[in-house]
Amino acid sequence: MVMVMDKIKRWKILADLFVKLGTNVFIKEMNGDIHFCSIIKLEEDYLEVLNFGPEQRKDKGDKIYWIQVEDFDEFKEGGR
Repeated sequence: MVMVMDKIKRWKILADLFVKLGTNVFIKEMNGDIHFCSIIKLEEDYLEVLNFGPEQRKDKGDKIYWIQVEDFDEFKEGGR
């Protein structure tokens, strides 16, 4: 559990930087859901995003709890 919490702490710092830079992100949740999105709100326990992909989530907002995040990184066109 300590390793998970360390990852979450790093992701929160990275998310804050991405918000400041206006960087789009890639998020994969533990249930397999994938988000290509911009962060619109950062909170201690969750983040709110606006998706631009995949197609079924395009233009929809989501609330994602940090503990459910499996992977988090900068979105890179043509691949993560």
